[in-house]
Amino acid sequence: MPCNRLRAQTGGVCYLPGLMIFALDLEGVLAPEIWPILGHTFNVPDFSLTTRDEADFGELMRRRVNAATAAGIKLEHLTKVAHAVEPYLGAREFVSELRKVGNVVIISDTFHEFSEPLAAKLGGVNLFANRFELDETGMISGFKLRIRGKKERIVSGFKSAGFRVAAMGDSMNDLSLLKSCDFPVLYRAVQTLIDEFPGSPSVQNLDDALELMLGARAKLDEPAAH
Repeated sequence: MPCNRLRAQTGGVCYLPGLMIFALDLEGVLAPEIWPILGHTFNVPDFSLTTRDEADFGELMRRRVNAATAAGIKLEHLTKVAHAVEPYLGAREFVSELRKVGNVVIISDTFHEFSEPLAAKLGGVNLFANRFELDETGMISGFKLRIRGKKERIVSGFKSAGFRVAAMGDSMNDLSLLKSCDFPVLYRAVQTLIDEFPGSPSVQNLDDALELMLGARAKLDEPAAH
C-alpha cells in the first residue's frame, strides 16, 4: 500500500508492513526483581522495598541509596550480586523467537549498572534504563531517572519512525508503556494494572505471551492483503 494511503489511515504516520518493535519490561517479566535479592543478600530491609511499598519511585530510590550509604555498601558490592542474576527459564528462547520477526528492546526502571549483563544473557537486547551517580569513593551519591515517566516518549519515537509497538509489562510502573503502544500484553500483572486495560490479554507464562506477540506481528501484514 502506498505510504500516503497509510498516513491517511494512521493519523499521519506511515506504518509500513513488517516493522515491529517488541518493548518489554525486565524485572518480574524476563528476570527476577534485583533489589529484593540485594535486600536478602545484604540484610538491608530498605533494599527489598518496591513500588508496592512506596509509590513514589524517586523517594524509594532515595531510601535505597541512603540505606546503602548507612551500611557502607558500594556500587561494586551491589553489582557483584546483581550480575549473578539469571533470566527466568525460557526467557532467552522467548526473546530469540521475537527477534526472528522484529526488534526487541527492554524499557525498564532498572539501572544499567545492574542489568546490562542480564540484557547480554538475553541475547544482547538493547536496554533503556536509569543510571547511578557515584562519589569519589565508589559510593552511590544519587541517580538519574532517564526512564521514569518517559516510557511513552520512547514508544512515541518508535511509532513516529514507522514502527508498530507491542509491549509487555506486569505492574503499574509499566502503565505509560502499555497505554502508548499498539498491542499491550499484561504479564502476571497486578490487579490494578489489569483494571486499566479491560479486554486486553493477560497471561501467566511466556509461551502464551509469545503466542500473543507473534499474533500481533502477524496482524501487520493483514492490510497489505486487502
